[in-house]
Amino acid sequence: MQGNDYPLRELAGIEQRRRLNWATSAAKRRCWTAAWRGVCSLRERGLACGLWQAVAIAPTIGAMAVWASSLSHVDIRRTTDLGLVSALPPSVFFAFVLLTAGFCLALRQQPVRTPLVLLNLMGLAFLLFGTPTLVEEAPRFSITWRLAGNAEYVMRNHAVDPTLDAFFNWPGFFILIAFVTQVAGFANPMSLAGWAPVFFNLVYLGPLIMILRSATPDERLVWLGAWFFFLGNWIGQDYLAPQALGFFFYLVILGVLLRWFKAGSRGRDETVHLRPGAHDAPESGRGPRWDLVARLGARVGYLVAETEVPNRPSWPGQRVGAIAIVVTLSAAVVLSHQLTPFMMLGAVAALVVFRRLVTRSLPILMAVLILTWISYMAAPFLVGHTQMVTGDVGRVGNVVNSNVVDRVQGSPGHIFVVSMRLVMTLAIWLLALVGGVRRLRHGRRDLTLAILAVVPFPLLVLQSYGGEMLLRVYLFALPPVVFFAAACFYTIPTVGASWRTPLAIGLVSALLYGGFLFARYGNERMDYMTLEEVDAVRYLYQVAPPGSVLVVASNNLPWQFQDYEKYRYLSLGRRFVRDKDLDYVVAQMTSGNQNAYLVITRSQKAEFDLLSGFPPGTVDEFEQEIRSSEKFDTIFNSKNATIFVVANS
Repeated sequence: MQGNDYPLRELAGIEQRRRLNWATSAAKRRCWTAAWRGVCSLRERGLACGLWQAVAIAPTIGAMAVWASSLSHVDIRRTTDLGLVSALPPSVFFAFVLLTAGFCLALRQQPVRTPLVLLNLMGLAFLLFGTPTLVEEAPRFSITWRLAGNAEYVMRNHAVDPTLDAFFNWPGFFILIAFVTQVAGFANPMSLAGWAPVFFNLVYLGPLIMILRSATPDERLVWLGAWFFFLGNWIGQDYLAPQALGFFFYLVILGVLLRWFKAGSRGRDETVHLRPGAHDAPESGRGPRWDLVARLGARVGYLVAETEVPNRPSWPGQRVGAIAIVVTLSAAVVLSHQLTPFMMLGAVAALVVFRRLVTRSLPILMAVLILTWISYMAAPFLVGHTQMVTGDVGRVGNVVNSNVVDRVQGSPGHIFVVSMRLVMTLAIWLLALVGGVRRLRHGRRDLTLAILAVVPFPLLVLQSYGGEMLLRVYLFALPPVVFFAAACFYTIPTVGASWRTPLAIGLVSALLYGGFLFARYGNERMDYMTLEEVDAVRYLYQVAPPGSVLVVASNNLPWQFQDYEKYRYLSLGRRFVRDKDLDYVVAQMTSGNQNAYLVITRSQKAEFDLLSGFPPGTVDEFEQEIRSSEKFDTIFNSKNATIFVVANS
């Protein structure tokens, strides 16, 4: 028996090794099977992701194709008193519907893919702001031509003359445009004007995203806010003008400060709230009574403060560089525009008072820059204009009349357009109010953006700004307002996953787009310029010797874009045009024994029809009276422009 034990033990070991090898092989097979299933799953996931991206991008591509093909069917000369919307074919509206569908699909992806939403936003910018450039013959707005003339003056003279034009008291923008024009090799700054609205709105997008991301980590809320910003930017201050550049600098300053210099920012999941503690409250016995306002603001801030999205990580050198950028841009704003510096100072000072920023000395530096420039460099403007600057302080009735009441006049179509602008303003603010309330109910107290939304309004008490202060207040309040408007749909990260949310966004976007077309392009009948009008003015500059008087029925025409300082400009009063007082016109053109030229254009006639309240065709009748009079000779005549001189002059 013992002789047979060894073979048995050997057989048992062999069996054990066989079973072990089998188990190992089975484990290997299971591992390979799991790995293969994982690869297949990844492949399926990648395929599904690719298909989803293709589905999301298809409406965007289709929208741009439909929009591009629709432009050839736009006849700008068919524009009525309702504006550009009267000349657009239905396919343009279909293009917007497709673009909105693509944007909503992009927001549905988790995580939100930045290139995809950027593509939709760029498409929206071209659709909203590029359409006039592609369908109109020349850059719109008569003021665009005048401002280009200021830059052309700088190009020729390499200097500015503050006594020539009030804009030259803030010459930074014109110096920059003259430089860019020369570097680009253009003959005239008007070469930059056509695409200025698209350019400025696209560059606004960068700092706007910084501002919105400083308030929430929810990318859907950020990008929807940017979408609403484009749809809400109807006031038309993004043409080739100092305001457009100043607003960009304003956004960059706020974006840098809110991303790197917020006070008391901490990481969060949007559920933690700040309360005053030993390390947060102002130090007892710290300062004199002048610090009472700051401490009161801090106490109010603590009551309603939210835990901020944390500042971006940075090292001291980066923070010094960021502050240098802010100070440089602040100086650029001060020397480029009259109003933006005060908006900038008010916003930064309010954030500092409420302990939203750590840069407490920055408002003082900004105030010094503003006061220094006004006291020394803008002194020629202040001489004789003190009443214009300070006359409206505290006179709220005058401000309301000039900003609202005086604008609700003109033709029935124009009155409807003005009403649509009021409706658009109230609609955006109502959306913001609802979104702010929803955020508040979920425990989100967005004090920083709420301050920025409110800060511009006190300027309504100080200045009417030529009847445009309400428009400027709306513009500067728009970035924080669109955040709260977007919060109607994406209040917190866990809200908005239902398919009902994209449908609601699409419906609201369609309503805003319809209002946008009326509000922004409602005056297009008088805002667009034809090549015949431009040719007439170019001919005028060829034949009119320096020192001549250029007379017009109204200032709404493409002039003053070259040799600005070499001529005198005279606009006849509306009453004299209505009464066809030719004796007055002759007296104005012959006084002083100078050469004088009377220019009548299509755009002037459109302005009278829209704004004057006179019967349509008033300027046509005035022109016909001149043609039939022996007191005038015609030296240029086209369908859209005519130039007259006094007979035997």
